[in-house]
Order: sequence, then structure tokens, then C-alpha cells
Amino acid sequence: MNQPAALAPALAEAIRLRQTGDAAGALALAEAHAAASEAGAPFLAIAGLAALELGDATRAVAHLEALAKLRPGDVEIRADLAKALLAAGREDEALALADGAQLPALARIEAWVRQQRGEHAAAVAAYARVLQAEPADAASWNNLGNIHAAAGRFDPAIIALEQAITHRPDEPKMYLNLADVLRRADRGAPRLKVARDAAEIAPDDRAVQTELAMALAHNELLDEAIAVLEAATQRWPEFGESHLELGRLYEATNRTEALAAFLAALDPAACPPEVAFLHAWLAQREGRFEDAARYAEAIPATIHPIRREALIGNIAERLGDAPRAFAAFARMNAAAIAEAPPRRGPSFRAEVEADCARWTTEWAARWAPPLTPDPARRDPVFLVGFPRSGTTLLDTMLMGLPDLAVLEEQPMVAEVLRMIGKVDLADLTSDQCGQLREAYFASAMQHGWDGTRWLVDKHPLNMARAPVIHRLFPNARFILAERHPADVVLSCFMANFTLNHAMRSFTDLEEAALTYDAVFRAWHRGGEIFPLAAHTVRYERLVEDPAGELQPLVAWLGLEWNDRLLAHEETARTRSRVRTASYAQIGEKLYTRASGRWQRYSDQLAPVMPILAPWAERMGYDS
Repeated sequence: MNQPAALAPALAEAIRLRQTGDAAGALALAEAHAAASEAGAPFLAIAGLAALELGDATRAVAHLEALAKLRPGDVEIRADLAKALLAAGREDEALALADGAQLPALARIEAWVRQQRGEHAAAVAAYARVLQAEPADAASWNNLGNIHAAAGRFDPAIIALEQAITHRPDEPKMYLNLADVLRRADRGAPRLKVARDAAEIAPDDRAVQTELAMALAHNELLDEAIAVLEAATQRWPEFGESHLELGRLYEATNRTEALAAFLAALDPAACPPEVAFLHAWLAQREGRFEDAARYAEAIPATIHPIRREALIGNIAERLGDAPRAFAAFARMNAAAIAEAPPRRGPSFRAEVEADCARWTTEWAARWAPPLTPDPARRDPVFLVGFPRSGTTLLDTMLMGLPDLAVLEEQPMVAEVLRMIGKVDLADLTSDQCGQLREAYFASAMQHGWDGTRWLVDKHPLNMARAPVIHRLFPNARFILAERHPADVVLSCFMANFTLNHAMRSFTDLEEAALTYDAVFRAWHRGGEIFPLAAHTVRYERLVEDPAGELQPLVAWLGLEWNDRLLAHEETARTRSRVRTASYAQIGEKLYTRASGRWQRYSDQLAPVMPILAPWAERMGYDS
């Protein structure tokens, strides 16, 4: 219907005022002429939108509801009303208007509300309707990526977030979201690429600089990471995430003097409560455990619970408070599981048990003849043992032998297993085994092996892969690090591991014990059906009498004794970053406090001792 001539100038002026940014003027003029009639409808529309622009959602709803009653079939008006209802906190009513709508503006509202409510499947469907109509909607791609990431669907999350960046290459938050997904998926190189791209478009963004540093650290570029964080804390001196991460990197790289100087330079009056986290770390590393406990009590909930509870647990452990320590580590593990994506498929333990069930003497008899040894390149030494059995201490000591090149927890065997895929080991030909050997050695060189010295591949859980190692390297030697089973399982439960497939097993005490049982059954089964050359080093003897425990090992390897084997503290200071949960202990003098620790936690360990006690007895432990 045509607007009455008398109202046309007022309508034109209201439109002009809103178009020029004078929402208040437009609202006042529109409200003067708004009415629940066809003549007043355009003024209701302008009044509703102007009120919304001014942040007065309740006022906007009143005008837009009146307009919607006049024009119930107009989906654009319904979209404006839904937006106003959402702004007014009336989510149920907004969702009722948007539910199932094809109009992108309404579907976007439905998707957002359902996303906030955790109704992720419905939210994904609504975002799909938005993107079908508006494929360049970067915000919807970003939100869709975040939904997939929250559910642990990393590949579709990455695809969606890459689409968001394609359509909004100037928005740093989208880069940060993608970098976080890549962090959780443990894809270090792509994460660093995304962080560098973000730093190019937003060099003045503090969060971007912090992410760049952490991506560098993810890729073991620690000096660069620290340099970026040092620059960030100087540029933005107010305490924030960059300060926390710099302090943690100082601690993680055993630079306690740098951490102390860093904290001393801060203005206590200007620091928020989060600084207590770093003070607690420093006090713990300096052996001031009462001070550490006092600082730990002051750590606020804004510090991630995994970090906070791990620190509280370690301090309580050093103070001899077993119940408090165990409770903190239980909370740490619960927080880790809450953050980790849900696991699909069999557990690590189930996979080990399934492999072990296939290892029979009949199966081994089907193998093709072993490879002819390569006189120019010795089969590696594999340093194995259940995690927290002393493998990191032992590999640091072995670095003192100039004839050996030790690689710590690199993925050579895992990469070979991916190449083998579902092919049965018994069906591999000698030529195929030779190709896999060459792939292994090539990977080792990419990960730092010099190609000449005798390679020591330290990866604890390779003990569950003995048959595949023996298939490719029939002359390989295995060094087994052994420690009391209860101490091992307890230490795994206490360790703040990155939750990959195997480490997830240690967030639950019973699962950790069952995994220990499965891995050792696999190790012994491999030794029963194959002639594995193995030598055991016992942790408790190693820390009591390192020379006495190492001399037989060196002789077994056919090498000459070197006193540098006993200089592990000096070796630890010169080696690259320790990649395991032992980084804070490896540079210390040898100590025996961890031997027999399990006895202080006998009440907590009682439910799993029936699983572990038979192994302790088999290894010859007194209890």
C-alpha cells in the first residue's frame, strides 16, 4: 500500500537519519509516527531496527512484534524480530521463530542458539542451511569448525576453519581457532604455518604473538619461542598469557635462574593472582616446598585445571601428603579427559591384547627367512620399558658413550607400522622388509641421527612392538628398563602426559594397571616366540649404584666403559629439550626418593595390586 502523502516526508527523513548513523534521531522520529496499521508499519520497522542498533532490545521487540502481527508472512520481519528477541535474552522465543527456517538470517540464529545449548547436531544442520545459501559466510564456517573441534572431529573442523579464513583472511581470531585445533590434533608443522600467517596479518595482536611462540615450542624451536615471548612481555608489560607461557617455558627448559629473574622483575602490585602459578613452580624447583604449597593455594581457577592440579599434586607429593597428592592428580586426569576428544575405536590396551593374541609359534613359523645383516649399518638398539620406568634417565646416561647416537621418542617405528598397514608380518617378503628398514633409517636421519654411530631408539612402549622390530631388525638389541610395577603405574597416573592414544590409558588407575599387564604380557610373548637379544636395567639399582648397574650393560653392548656415563647431570644440561614427563628431574643429582614410593599410597593402590603384584613377584621384588 502506498504511504499517505502527509507521512512520506517523515518516512524519508527517518530513513535518512538511520542511514547516516543517527539511530537515536531515527528512533525518535519513527516512534512519533509508528502505529499498528499499514501506514505506521514502515515506522515500526525503522523504530525496531534503530532501537536494536542502540542496544535497547526490549524496545526493539515491542515494535517488531507489532510489525510481525501486521505482516505475519514476512520472513525478513520474522528474522529481525528473532534477532531482537535473542538480544533481549528471550532465546526460546527466538528459536521458535528460527527453527527449521531456510532464510539464512533465521537459520543463523537457530544455529547459534543450538550451539550455545550444546545441541551440536542440530546446530550443524542449521549452519549447513546457512552455508548452502551463503557459502562465503565466514562466521558460520568458523562456528561450524568450533563445533566439530569440540566434538574431537579434527579433520572437518580444520576444513571448516580453513574456509572461514579463506573468506575472512583479515580476521586473526579465526587463525587462532584453527591453530588451537591443530594443537589438540598434535599437528605441529601446520600449527606453526597458521601461527606465522596470523602474525603476518596481525603483528600487533598479543594473543597472536603468544600463539606463535607456543607453536614454535610445539615444533621444538624453543629458543625462538622464548625470544618471541620475551619480546611480547616487554611490549605488553601488563601480566597476561604471554607471561605465563614464558615462565612455563623457562621452567620446562630447566632455566630456573631465568624464571627467578623474570619473576623478580615483575611488579607484585600490578600482577593478577595468576602469577602465583609461576611462583609455585619456582619455589618447587628450588626445593622450597612449603612456599610452593602456599603459592599453590593462591592459584586461581583461571589457570587451566590440568596445570593447576598437576602442580598442587607434585608439591603435596614432595611434602609427603599422599592423600592430598593423589586427589590432585585424580582431578588433573579428570580435567585432561574432559578436554580430550572422545575416543573412538579400541583402546591402546585392547590393541595390544589383540596383537598379542595373534602371536603364536605357528604364526612365527610362517615368516620368510630373515634379512641378511647389513655389515655397513648395524641394527639399532631399542631402549624400551613401561613409561616412568627410568628410560629417560638411562638414555641420558647412554648419551655419554660416544659410540652411540640416542634418539628420544621419535616416531620411526610408528611410521613403519603405518606403511605396513594391515599386511600380516608373516606375509612380508625379504625385499619388503628391506624397503621398510631403509624407510626406518631415512626417518631416523630426518629426526637427527647422524647415520654413522650405533643408533639407540628410545621409545618405551616399543616393548609392545617387539615382533615387528625383530621382523625388520633380527639382530636388534633391546634394553629393558625395569622398575617396581606399582611405582610405575602410580607414576604414570601422576604424570601430566599429553593425551595421545597410549597416554590416555594412564588417566585412570585401573586402566593404567591393566595396560601395564597387557604390555608386559606382549613383551614376554615376543621373547617366547622370537630370539630377542635383551638386557634388563633395574631402576632401583641404577639410582643406588649407577656404575654397578651400567657396567654389565656396556659390556653386553660390546663397548668400552666411559666415565661420562655417570655425568648425566652435565649431559642433561647440554642435550636438547627432554620430551618426556621427566624433564624436571633429569638434570638433578640421582635420588632414591621415588623408589618404593608406592608404599605411601598403599590405600589408593589397593584396588589394582592384584593386577600388579604377580608382576612384582615375577621380577623378584620383595613386595
